[in-house]
Amino acid sequence: MGGCERVGEFMGNAGRIGRARTIAALELARVYWGNDAWTENNRGQLPMLARRRADPAVVPAPEAVERAAGITRLGYGVQDPEYRQGLIDEVRRCYEEIIEDPSATVDMGGRIKEVVRYVVDPLNRVPGMRELLTPTVLDTLDAYYGGRWRVQHVRMWRIGHLTEEQRQVHHYGNLWHCDQHPTSTLKFFVQLNEGVTAEGGAFRMHSVPSTRRIMRSGYLGQHRVVGPARGMLDDPARVVPFDAPAGFGAFCNTTRCLHRAGIPPEGTTRGMAQFTFAPADTRNPTDDPFQGVAADPNVAEGKFA
Repeated sequence: MGGCERVGEFMGNAGRIGRARTIAALELARVYWGNDAWTENNRGQLPMLARRRADPAVVPAPEAVERAAGITRLGYGVQDPEYRQGLIDEVRRCYEEIIEDPSATVDMGGRIKEVVRYVVDPLNRVPGMRELLTPTVLDTLDAYYGGRWRVQHVRMWRIGHLTEEQRQVHHYGNLWHCDQHPTSTLKFFVQLNEGVTAEGGAFRMHSVPSTRRIMRSGYLGQHRVVGPARGMLDDPARVVPFDAPAGFGAFCNTTRCLHRAGIPPEGTTRGMAQFTFAPADTRNPTDDPFQGVAADPNVAEGKFA
């Protein structure tokens, strides 16, 4: 056997060993942590948040502490951000104009590219985006992070209908999954469309306790679910649909909570704005929480949602 062939065989074996280790690490994470993030993304993150809450950089309001405690316990929390009258209408009108502009958007579907479309740099293209983080939202973030947090990125997208056959594979997060962020990452989703229902394409979440049970009952990845977990995933008694009116927001820890995009009915689409937050070493400048936030590099041609 020539040297090149031996190197090729070695690289092939190394690749298989690497994949096997990845699968083993994910399965251990599901059993031990109750989510399928890597162990280093779990270890120490929640104790770090607990320490920050015990010694906060700012004293949050009692109602914000209560909201943050619910998010910590369940992994999600739906709230009315108390937007000024007309703000969501303004944001939605701008979204509807920009989402049809090929120079301001990028299609990022896994199999069918145009089935999900992202706005490039929505923070600077949609003026009202900055107002979506109201004092009510900021107070919740301060309570959750002990006052030390930062905006990681801002996104806005539109998803379209998938047939029964198409929805069996990944297009835009339409399969049940947990993200593999650090477990201290928190996302805030803002409903842009009116009339979103549980049956009509609402974003779906499982609580942290439900996610742990499913992960330990046969969830082996978004393409392989066996045993009791199969029935639990879409059990209406377990699933929490984000079917609140336009302008409501949902905090979700997408690493600790199984979640998936709902499928809009045929002939319709669904729009969403999303803010992602992470811990920071210093107090967030809440007079401008977007200071230093750049366009998300992961919203680009050749990337996938």
